[in-house]
Amino acid sequence: MNRDVMPVDVVFVGAGPANLAAAWKLGRILEEKGRAGDFEIMVIEKGREVGDHILSGAIMDPRGMVELFGNEWREAGCPVDAEVKREAVYTLRERSASKMPFTPPPLKNEGNFVVTLSKVVRWMKEKVEELGIMVAEGYPAADVLLEDRTVKGVRLVDRGHDKDGNETGSFEPGADVQARITVLGEGTRGSLTKILTEKLGLEGRNPQVYGTGVKEVWDIPAGRIEAGTVWHTAGWPLEDRAYGGSWVYAMSPTRVSIGFVVGLDAGDPALDPYEIMQTWKTHTLIRELLEGGKLVKAGAKTVPEGGWWSRPRSHGDGFLIIGDSASLLNIARLKGIHTAIGSGILAAETIAEALLEDDTSERALSRYTERLERSWIRDELWRTRNWRASFARHGYRLGRFHAGLSWVLGGKILKDPLPLHPDHEAMRKGDARKGRTFQPDGKLTFDKLTGVYHAGSVHEENQPSHLLISDTDLCVTRCAEEYGNPCERFCPAAVYEIVTEAENRRRMQINFSNCVHCKTCDILDPYQVITWTVPEDNGGPKYLGL
Repeated sequence: MNRDVMPVDVVFVGAGPANLAAAWKLGRILEEKGRAGDFEIMVIEKGREVGDHILSGAIMDPRGMVELFGNEWREAGCPVDAEVKREAVYTLRERSASKMPFTPPPLKNEGNFVVTLSKVVRWMKEKVEELGIMVAEGYPAADVLLEDRTVKGVRLVDRGHDKDGNETGSFEPGADVQARITVLGEGTRGSLTKILTEKLGLEGRNPQVYGTGVKEVWDIPAGRIEAGTVWHTAGWPLEDRAYGGSWVYAMSPTRVSIGFVVGLDAGDPALDPYEIMQTWKTHTLIRELLEGGKLVKAGAKTVPEGGWWSRPRSHGDGFLIIGDSASLLNIARLKGIHTAIGSGILAAETIAEALLEDDTSERALSRYTERLERSWIRDELWRTRNWRASFARHGYRLGRFHAGLSWVLGGKILKDPLPLHPDHEAMRKGDARKGRTFQPDGKLTFDKLTGVYHAGSVHEENQPSHLLISDTDLCVTRCAEEYGNPCERFCPAAVYEIVTEAENRRRMQINFSNCVHCKTCDILDPYQVITWTVPEDNGGPKYLGL
């Protein structure tokens, strides 16, 4: 197959905060060295527009922005919804809420900002383009170009197949973006990061564990909350063995960001992060905030919770891995924007040296890891390195005590590192279909298809499914018998559906056009037969403004 070739010096895969920070910083360093025109730099983004596939709570610690753009980062135009003014943490029971007398230190947000991350990355894209760096939207990368153990770039997805995988008259093979340095900043569970980790054995000391977050933005009547107010809740409706919690961030007096993140290692085949979020909204504390309001946007994504010990080896011949792809989220603080930006700065400094020295080998790019080990990012994540493992080991109530004690002691408690296990290994056998009683009211709570609508998710239906199941017979036999098809529960977008046809035959139906690209299925499928890949049509959610 003849493929177009696009030679560049550096390709950044993914236009999130980590890669955009890295591209901007790299451009500035080369500009200062008088070498800006000597190297071809490119950022590629799988979404139709930068920001379409970006979803976060989000409260931003400004440290990364200050380091990147200086103290004038707000004056430079970075969009901010509100500065945090007041905060509270609640423990919920079904019919009551207890406000903690103080905010636990990891959750303190003084000096932080409520932001809409999709808007922030749109602004960062403009800053990158001002330096003459190309940001190519609608360029989904399907594979890594690998020779021996050296990354040589990425291959874009082939386009123009029908739903059965046959080439149509509009078929076009994906181009090869050949690069001396490839930077993977794809966010959580990046598909190319997953491929490269498996091929090169880049796994961290602990496997990665994840949570699935469901987010909504609401317009509410004035007078109920002050802009910059932050609430976090723990407890109901989660069981003790489940890790997770919620947020309410007041973007303005009449608009709030709300959401619930559920750890995927609870072991319950009936786990449904979407329904947990909807149920949480019925609590009096949240109902009284939202009643009479209007749902504006919705979405879901996974977050990497493993922390420092779950980091993949993030450098090698011709490549770096940064941001959430590199497990740099601080799960104790519920923040990763600042660490993503910080990792981008360290990557840019390393790449600039490599280009100027004409050396893109593993030896040269290992300076990124050396910089990371000496940075404030390491100091921050080191203190919380066993945070998530404490909850996995002890359950939520006792885990909260152990994690808090570990934080006080600088991160070490009992074994170091505390072991983690992949989320899918925790799933217990049972029937995911039992106990399903949730009924949305269409005003405060909604079904999954309504959530898909408010996510703006669109895929061309006459194309192959980008969600691959290697053994669909297993779905209607062993998985149905052992687990009751948990994918019908854990997917927040109603993608997976067991349907009954003539003669009582059952089959798996994949409603891939619903997919919001959260990747929960790729993570939690108990048999690991589901693989998330990039769709041909740049489809997916439209999270701009969410």
